[in-house]
Amino acid sequence: MKATSTTPTNQTAAANGPDCERVTTILDQLIVGQAPSEEDEDYFINHAEDCSPCFDSIDKQRLFVGFLAQYVGRKGAPNSLPDTIMARLKTEMA
Repeated sequence: MKATSTTPTNQTAAANGPDCERVTTILDQLIVGQAPSEEDEDYFINHAEDCSPCFDSIDKQRLFVGFLAQYVGRKGAPNSLPDTIMARLKTEMA
């Protein structure tokens, strides 16, 4: 996925400060598989090392992702999916 730079955008920033909100946003992007920008990587590392609430948040997110991987798992796409998509595209284009 394309790397994007983050900026704080929601109300969590008011509770933990804009720096912590940026770390949370970067973590959320990582969870969905979006690569952070180089600027965000540097920021994340420098801020998280010095911020106790962010360090705790990172640990909690790591536990959450581990739980999901262990108990929820990933379901594969049905084998018929490519054919279904192609059939719909052909119908739409006709």
